[in-house]
Amino acid sequence: MRLKIAKKEHNGFVLVVVLSMVIMLGILLFGFNHKSRAGLLAADDLRKSEQARNYARAGLNIAIAAVRNTEDLQTNRKLQNLLSGENTVSIDEGNCLITVTEESGKLNINLLKDENGQMNKNVIDQLLRLIDLLNRENFGDFHISYELVPSIIDWTDSDDEVTFLPFVKHENSGAESDYYSNLTPPYRCRNNSFETTEDLLLIKGVTQQVFGCLRDFITVRGDDKININWASKHVIQSLSETMDPVLAQMIIDRRKIKPFGSVMELRKIPGMTDSIYQAIEKTVTVSPTKQYYRVTSEGTVDGFTCTIVAILGRGTKTENVDVIVYKEL
Repeated sequence: MRLKIAKKEHNGFVLVVVLSMVIMLGILLFGFNHKSRAGLLAADDLRKSEQARNYARAGLNIAIAAVRNTEDLQTNRKLQNLLSGENTVSIDEGNCLITVTEESGKLNINLLKDENGQMNKNVIDQLLRLIDLLNRENFGDFHISYELVPSIIDWTDSDDEVTFLPFVKHENSGAESDYYSNLTPPYRCRNNSFETTEDLLLIKGVTQQVFGCLRDFITVRGDDKININWASKHVIQSLSETMDPVLAQMIIDRRKIKPFGSVMELRKIPGMTDSIYQAIEKTVTVSPTKQYYRVTSEGTVDGFTCTIVAILGRGTKTENVDVIVYKEL
């Protein structure tokens, strides 16, 4: 009898051990399967992320080819979608959205001081007028401070002295490293030129909302003359205090028919008085020494997105196109 009981207990123990081993093996298999699935999903995510990057690069190459092979994007009807930001190209499993803007019609914020380190009053006054125009347009929503101007100067000049604009009564002080080092996270004032307009987000008082309002009217490339064949209505208005919105719109309507061949042709615009013309003739051009294009290419596949921002430079006497700035966002 005792032998039978002992045998039963032994068999029960063996059964428990076997069941325990089966359970442990099941847990190990489940963990291995979970880890394998996670690894496969991660690999698939990495593949899609790389696909999105490749699609964005393909969009950039399309833009480079368009700039290289077209003397004037503005007059090429086939490429108008590139300028309007509506050029979506389907690629394999995804697509890319390409936007190209010609930078010579914008205000260069790297030129608020001249090469001798002196304030460039003409460019500063134009930026202040542009701020006034945008503030009036967005009245009640948000306010762009005049402090943006001296803050830009402090960010781009080589010294650590805070800039004050003596001709501005309020909001006239900039910011140097003492200000930025107290932010979270802290950083130092660049004391050099902007590489892209997105760098403006580092400047004192510039929020995403302020940047979104400004970005279509400013650039970081080119000279201190505005290409009247590309300038927006706001930029044209900011050329002079006496330039009203009606005259600015008439300039835009005229160039739609035929781009201006010379600055002198502005005299023929109805409403263009001698005083207005004399105020703007030295600050506008129709033939910049070098053409700059900002390209934004956004590649997308199955919810994964990669955005490339690049600045292209093209000499007016050559077909060479240089990628001056390249950033993946």
